[in-house]
Amino acid sequence: MLMTILIAATMGQPGTVEARVAVARLDVVDRPADSGYVVATLTKGDAVRVRPGEAPVTGWLAIDPPGSVYCWVEAAALRRADPLRERPDAARVRTTTTIRSANPKAKLPGPPRGTLNPGDRVRVLDIPPLEVGESSPRRWAAVAPPTGRAYYVPAEAVEWAAPAEVEVRPTAFAAGGEDPELKRGDAMLLAETTAKPVEDWRLEPIRSAYEAFARQAEADPDRRRSVDGRLKQLEGLERAAAAAKGFVEAASKSRDLDASFARLERRIADAERERSRAFDAVGFVQPSAKMHDGRKLFALIGLKDGHVAAYLDVPPGLDALPLTARRVGVRGAARYDADLKARLITVRDLVDLEAKE
Repeated sequence: MLMTILIAATMGQPGTVEARVAVARLDVVDRPADSGYVVATLTKGDAVRVRPGEAPVTGWLAIDPPGSVYCWVEAAALRRADPLRERPDAARVRTTTTIRSANPKAKLPGPPRGTLNPGDRVRVLDIPPLEVGESSPRRWAAVAPPTGRAYYVPAEAVEWAAPAEVEVRPTAFAAGGEDPELKRGDAMLLAETTAKPVEDWRLEPIRSAYEAFARQAEADPDRRRSVDGRLKQLEGLERAAAAAKGFVEAASKSRDLDASFARLERRIADAERERSRAFDAVGFVQPSAKMHDGRKLFALIGLKDGHVAAYLDVPPGLDALPLTARRVGVRGAARYDADLKARLITVRDLVDLEAKE
């Protein structure tokens, strides 16, 4: 961590830097965790703009919202702006309201991810509104993500784009390392060293970027000194990464067998405790037209794909309507129902998970 702070201090906080998706399918999520809500899916080769100055947690990169990303806001909380004074898609918030993540394939708004206050501006998108509920449906409007909002991808799922071939002109030199390609290399370095532990740093693409710029800057002594200083610093980081990797490998090989068994036993005990507290299903509650034994069923929408994960047989005395469009944990007896062609859960308990966030 100290090394990361020193990098940021010496290089400043660069802007975004382009990277490419390195895996066949990459889910973009609304928070840096495996449990984050999927807001978009990218494919190999797609470009992303990484925000190296916003390192969330180890293993994740903050990125600019991809072009397809939007959010949901209750339409009743918005007031369309005066088209003579503001752009026609502008709106203002009338009353404090929650902004929720969106997945184009989901039938319900996603989890809450922040609050909008009266007077805040939003940009309403040309996307059909979402209506939730039957007797008194709630209407949701699609809006652009708030300014400055970041989304997240696993660090190992992206790779740095190849350095651009640019013509270097000595008269265009800006003191303090303001050259776009140098700033790009600095941003790559900061993102790499803040998103991963030292032993997992991949510094080869960054060295290639600096060396490419060094070759282009042969005729400019000031530029060459600037990039040489960065290459010298990079050598130190490469030595640190190699040493850390060697230490981790050695430590892994020399683990005490008794300690390994003790850790395994603790993990098994922890898993059993978690299992006892776990729910039979988790998702978003939505009314449905399906019936079972004369009772109307509720649908449980999956968190990841927006499809029906199960139908809920809610007993009298347990009111599920107030939980519509909210993320809940379900406890009960589950079985496959041939008529429904889906899982049917006889509900014993419904827990509002959003109330705890």
